[in-house]
Amino acid sequence: MFKRTKLNDGTTGYRYAWGLTRKRAVKTRYGITFGPTMIGTHFGKRSVYIERKAPAKYLHNFAAR
Repeated sequence: MFKRTKLNDGTTGYRYAWGLTRKRAVKTRYGITFGPTMIGTHFGKRSVYIERKAPAKYLHNFAAR
């Protein structure tokens, strides 16, 4: 249903057509962050980033967008 691919920056997580997920090794974060390209939601060591509808910079097409 959702095509996913591993992140290519050496971190643990996956890239989807709508954004990406990341698991942190050390840092713990909680809350929501707003950036020019993505909105991040953080739950301890797990973070989910969702690409904005009109981002300042588009992500590359490496999850069959």
